Amino acid sequence: MNMMKQLLSQSGRTVCLALVLSLCSAAAGITIVGGVNQALDSGVTDIGQTLVYYLGLVGLLFCCGIGSQVLLVGLGHKLVYRLRADLVQRILNTPLVKQEALGAPALYNVLTRDVTMVANAIKQLPISLYNGLLLAVGLVYLAWLSPLLFGFLVMLVGLAVWGDILLAGRIKSMMQEVRRLDDDLFRQYEAVVEGRNELGLSHPRRQFQFQQRFEPTAQQARDTAIKAEVLWAINLNWTTLLVFVLIGLVFVAGTLLESVSQEALVGYVLAIMFLRTPIAMILEAIPAVIRGNVALSAIEHLELSQSSQSLSDNAVPVTKPVTFQSLELRHAEYHYPTQGGESGFQLGPIDFKAQAGELIFLIGGNGSGKSTLAKLLTGLYLPTVGEVALNGHLLTPENAEQHRSYFGAIFPNFFLFDDVLDEQGNLDNPRVQHYLKRLAIDHKVSVDGGSLSTKALSQGQRKRLALLLLYMEDRQVLLLDEWAADQDPLFREVFYREILPELKQADKTVIAISHDDKYFDAADRLYKLDQGQIRPYVVGRDSLFEEMSEPSVRIAQDV
Repeated sequence: MNMMKQLLSQSGRTVCLALVLSLCSAAAGITIVGGVNQALDSGVTDIGQTLVYYLGLVGLLFCCGIGSQVLLVGLGHKLVYRLRADLVQRILNTPLVKQEALGAPALYNVLTRDVTMVANAIKQLPISLYNGLLLAVGLVYLAWLSPLLFGFLVMLVGLAVWGDILLAGRIKSMMQEVRRLDDDLFRQYEAVVEGRNELGLSHPRRQFQFQQRFEPTAQQARDTAIKAEVLWAINLNWTTLLVFVLIGLVFVAGTLLESVSQEALVGYVLAIMFLRTPIAMILEAIPAVIRGNVALSAIEHLELSQSSQSLSDNAVPVTKPVTFQSLELRHAEYHYPTQGGESGFQLGPIDFKAQAGELIFLIGGNGSGKSTLAKLLTGLYLPTVGEVALNGHLLTPENAEQHRSYFGAIFPNFFLFDDVLDEQGNLDNPRVQHYLKRLAIDHKVSVDGGSLSTKALSQGQRKRLALLLLYMEDRQVLLLDEWAADQDPLFREVFYREILPELKQADKTVIAISHDDKYFDAADRLYKLDQGQIRPYVVGRDSLFEEMSEPSVRIAQDV
């Protein structure tokens, strides 16, 4: 709700103007009802004057109603845009470790379902606000017409509203359960999409995934949603019935009370019939508002970054990095959070230093901490203990963006973007064709207007495209996490014997995670990671197999 209040506070003038116009429109509508009631009771003496008066009120009703609706519809769509833009910027500004903890399914659910639910709730704003004001003005008219009948009416309506509030609370709890189940469903969707190869090969697994994982969650979400909708349908029809019951009770009460005039009775019947539509429309909007409220609560529950740092064109860019000189870790540690009562993996303490123009290889077994160290070096993770310093400047949350601007990286789970940007963030740089040829993919891919013609390639070729993007961004430090693992033998030779030396000659600092012991001689220095600890590795003196702690590696050595 804090997010919604912040968004609304940015449109105060529009809201105030729309309220004034809605109030004028509502007043005109009630005045017309009052005029009709008076005409029925006293008759019309001057038809021409009455007609002009009536047409004037109708015109005011129409113009003010249209004006308020236009303002509120525009406001609603602007709020939806701001919500989406704010949410995407908050995700982009959220630390990587937090995003990894949340997981992709939760973020996709927020960006798709939750934003849609909030958008639908916001779209109810114009009509609900207008009908709310119309109802308020109508109640004022009824109170003026007969305070006694109005008191009787308030008691009956109060009981109905109390019941609606209790029912709405029950429906909200059901919607919260549906929202929780939606997170589970998105995880099942991820398994279906990302596991398509494995599922395609195994009928038992496909059957298990559908029957034991997807169906129970989907059925529970369906049943809970049906219960909530049925409850609200009952409430909506009960309210419609209540309107007609009110008319009958008011008429009976009015006839029994001598102080209530015939004009007041007729006025009450006309006004209640007139207010029946706004009451129904407000009630119809409530389920969407409840869903939107649940969705907003889910968004806030993620605890994304509250940073309002803008990524628009007029935002202040990161200062261009000065020449890279050194990168140093001083007794640095990174601790993963505890899960299920068990302590997470701990990297370090690590002391490490890279100088400008160096070519450094990191080696080690699975789970030794290589990728964690890579994220620590690049500033994607901040050290739990110790220091990370670039050119002598310590890495802090405040300067992390500047620290990261020195690095380009390709991780095993890299994402390949469609657009090829240069170091200035521009498209269509003439250097692209040269690098396409250098990476031997110019016969597979072309770049038109800064966009890749295709990404439907083998994993090794996709990695070459990822390296193309790094070439174009022209970062001073490159971190390549097992980049050569998916290359064919011929291009692997090109990578180690030609591309890496070319990068070194261009004064690039390269930190490569590698298992290709055939090419260890290409590195200036090698470091070995094992169970979160690091030490220098010397080719010829140390055995790669002997020092890896995994049983599979030891078995391979024995074979």
